[in-house]
Amino acid sequence: MISFNQSVIGKHVIIDLSGCDPEIIRDRGYILTILKRAAQVARVTVVGQVEHHFSPEGYSAVLVLEESHLSIHTWPEHNYVSLDLYSCNLDTDFAAVEAFLAEKFRAQWVVSKLLERKFIPVKLCVKAEL
Repeated sequence: MISFNQSVIGKHVIIDLSGCDPEIIRDRGYILTILKRAAQVARVTVVGQVEHHFSPEGYSAVLVLEESHLSIHTWPEHNYVSLDLYSCNLDTDFAAVEAFLAEKFRAQWVVSKLLERKFIPVKLCVKAEL
């Protein structure tokens, strides 16, 4: 296996919040407000948003950021929220965002994984011959 130096271009946290207050995660207005406040906590800039409400319940929203995106998906029937925050600002405070969201949705359990998004500089890439 050939090893290359990889450059970190962003970080991506995946957060699972379980045992959330179902009434809170049914409130679309509250969820969107909290999502926007989470962007402030992360010190990222919102440039757009998309939302969708599912029937009979559930909600998804994506905030498009100058730095990438912040998304949320709710399952009130399971007291569960999943979130993704991807930022190319390497100084983003992912731990503060996670703590803020867990508190606001009253999560009893939090599981998260922080990924470094990397690329191999093009001049180092070698095409495989078929």
